[in-house]
Amino acid sequence: MPVLNKKNSRRNFVKISAFFASLLIFGKLAWHFFYNKKKMNSNNNIDRNKIMDTINKPLIMNRTAYVYDPYFLKHTQEGHPEFSGRLVAIMEKLEDSGILKTLIKIPAKKCTIDQLLLVHPQSHIDNVKYVSESKIPYLDTDTYTNEFSYNAALLAAGSLIELTNAVVQQKVKNGFAIIRPPGHHAVKKQSMGFCIFSNVAIAAKVAQNQFNIKKIAIIDFDVHHGNGTQDIVNEDPDILFISTHQYPLYPGTGRIEETGKGEGKGSTMNIAVPAGTGDEGFGKIYDQIIIPSLHKFQPELILVSAGYDAHWSDPLAGLTLSLEGFAEISKKLINVAEELCKGKIVFSLEGGYNLDALSNGVMNSIKLLSRRDDIYDPIGKSNNVEPDITELIKEIIKIHG
Repeated sequence: MPVLNKKNSRRNFVKISAFFASLLIFGKLAWHFFYNKKKMNSNNNIDRNKIMDTINKPLIMNRTAYVYDPYFLKHTQEGHPEFSGRLVAIMEKLEDSGILKTLIKIPAKKCTIDQLLLVHPQSHIDNVKYVSESKIPYLDTDTYTNEFSYNAALLAAGSLIELTNAVVQQKVKNGFAIIRPPGHHAVKKQSMGFCIFSNVAIAAKVAQNQFNIKKIAIIDFDVHHGNGTQDIVNEDPDILFISTHQYPLYPGTGRIEETGKGEGKGSTMNIAVPAGTGDEGFGKIYDQIIIPSLHKFQPELILVSAGYDAHWSDPLAGLTLSLEGFAEISKKLINVAEELCKGKIVFSLEGGYNLDALSNGVMNSIKLLSRRDDIYDPIGKSNNVEPDITELIKEIIKIHG
């Protein structure tokens, strides 16, 4: 009996050992299987993400962007032509048309004081901040402020910088900055003409200093001369500033003889046109002066001060562009940007005080930026006869060689 029990014990021990060994082997195999499967799935996810990024990146790069923030609406004054309703009308038009959802939205961001200092002295920045925070109602006779104006102005300038950076870095194709307060009348040391900080000039200087862009063209088609932009860039030979504007009209500057100063002599071009000039005249100006000048200059980036107050229905001026005329201007600028600087063009809102003309004008420009040609003009053309500007064009061409 004892011998028999001993043999059975040995057999049982061997069986039990074999069973646990099998469990151990099976466990190891199972662990390796599930671990490797998880690792493989993780790698597949990484690869899938890489693939999707590769697919989506060119799609985003070829899309039009915009920047907007409801904070801009806080800077407003009842009864003033430059009020929050301008942006409300634009955003409603873009939403109703369905185009807004096709655009890439760039987050709005305040500019830094260092970025402002590229253009404006500290004394001017401090004055704007003090006047705004003290609730003093005006910076000059027609440029109002409230407690939100300083921050809104920082946000406007910074948002244009962010959009410009996205275009320069080719994260998006092109863009439109739906911002206010506007900027092209703000000179180095003073706010004026509804403008607090010089948004487009700031974006240009930041692009030169931070985005590694050397040659920039600024085209201003607002009805009023962009005196602030000119004041800031007219000594810089690497910034071509071209302003088309009604003359005489506020602010009284922008004669065709004003061509820049110092090293920037010749880099400023003022195309001062008489009241009544419209689609036909502007077509000639772009074909005979502006587009050839851009080809000669060869910019790496085009910034557009986009004011829609040269429309014939605008209450503050007397030019006679139609919405079709504005669309032709936008189209010519977008096309020349494609030819010269890989499509790098950014529009920034300036004036425009008939809300129908303004909102439809912005919508049409954005459609063209997005390579759509379904232009909408519910207002129609002016019935006025345009003045002959043939001699003016010849004189400007002679001045600029």
